[in-house]
Amino acid sequence: MTNRVESFELDHDGVTAPYIRKAKVMTVNPAYPDCVISKFDVRFAQPNQEFLSNGALHTLEHLFATFIRQMTDQLIDVSPMGCRTGFYFVFCNDQDPAWVARLVRNALIDVSRFTGEIPGASRKECGNYREHDLDEAKSWAEKFLQVPEEELVNVYRK
Repeated sequence: MTNRVESFELDHDGVTAPYIRKAKVMTVNPAYPDCVISKFDVRFAQPNQEFLSNGALHTLEHLFATFIRQMTDQLIDVSPMGCRTGFYFVFCNDQDPAWVARLVRNALIDVSRFTGEIPGASRKECGNYREHDLDEAKSWAEKFLQVPEEELVNVYRK
């Protein structure tokens, strides 16, 4: 049996960013079939056309990790995509894309209003504390927020 990489099956030229897509639901341990996690592709930039700078991506990662954990205890991880077009979010349980869309939008509203010190961005707390860009992170948040919540889950809209 071959384990296929789910994201390699996605038609990156056919999607319209920004969007939120349920990428996978999987059982954590076969001995506990009801214990599942869900992975979401939260795309900010149109693949193969644009990407977030490292500073903006890094800042959004820190702010998402902080703000979404204040909204739910279901977040396991938020990780930037290597292509720098968005993030992967992993949650406990089989979560609904509309629920994730509300969380992400609410967190991005917080990002757009944020004026303080970036959480976890000191030398002691962060492995690359000098590479943050709050202004650009806010710009990407504003762009994402322009798409109505109900449209975010439609990955192939034109």
